[in-house]
Amino acid sequence: MVSSPYNQSMTSTQHIAVLGTGALGTLIAWYCRSQELFTINRNQQERFSLLEYGASEPTLFSSTSWQGTPVDWLIVTTKAASTLTALKGIESQLSAVKNLLLLQNGMGQQAEVAQWLETQHSAPQLWVGSSTEGAYHAEEGHVVHAGKGHTVIGPWQHECVEQADKLPPSMTLSPDIHKVLNEKLAINAIINPLTAYYQCYNGELLSNADYRHHFDTLSTEVDELFKQLNWNTDFSIPQRAEQVALATAQNRSSTYQDVLHRRPTELPYICGYLLKQAAQYDLSAPLTTELFTSLSATEATWSA
Repeated sequence: MVSSPYNQSMTSTQHIAVLGTGALGTLIAWYCRSQELFTINRNQQERFSLLEYGASEPTLFSSTSWQGTPVDWLIVTTKAASTLTALKGIESQLSAVKNLLLLQNGMGQQAEVAQWLETQHSAPQLWVGSSTEGAYHAEEGHVVHAGKGHTVIGPWQHECVEQADKLPPSMTLSPDIHKVLNEKLAINAIINPLTAYYQCYNGELLSNADYRHHFDTLSTEVDELFKQLNWNTDFSIPQRAEQVALATAQNRSSTYQDVLHRRPTELPYICGYLLKQAAQYDLSAPLTTELFTSLSATEATWSA
């Protein structure tokens, strides 16, 4: 266990920049609003509105557009596929960043960023994280905190754990963040492609008989693939996937929301990543392949 340097109750103000102010990014910025908060987004938006979980009226808060002043944390919440592009856009300012945190769905972009940072002078310490927080954009324009969760983070390289200061608000340290990311990948690889394929809420994967059949089949497939890859989890993947679908029954997965808005999905960093790992060992994942191929074909028609 790691102790005192990561006690987030310490009172000194941190300088935190959030890159990407979608639903999750806005929620993270809201958690950090008591700190010296900066944001980076295409529209240079500095005022935000969030409906806190259980509240009846949204809360307004503001930030300052980051111009390269020194920050303790740069938290990246963009889509996985946009990570390197977004970071290269602020490449000249990275020397002012002490710790760089990738807080996104999917796997693969972390290694890409780690490799890229090796080419940078005065590169920040790379951290990665996983969040079970629920948030979405409401039609009224504000972000809704739909479900309270936990955000855990850890250094990409374990031996660098003592180099960082305290963590950002609402975040805790994981002793094995790589395992946490794999465990989240397992659940995302089941719920995200199926809700996007059927365009349904998470809970419908359990309540609809046809969807449920695919849900059970895919859960078994992902579970077997993890075992073949020797990726251990602290839970039964089929049981946990069912628990998550039930607990988030009224939620739309991030991939389903992307499909609804015809935005590029993160499936290349979820299903695609899993299939690349399987291919290295000649392992089969037929339903994952079918779903990924179908949804990729649908996505391709949006820009045709």
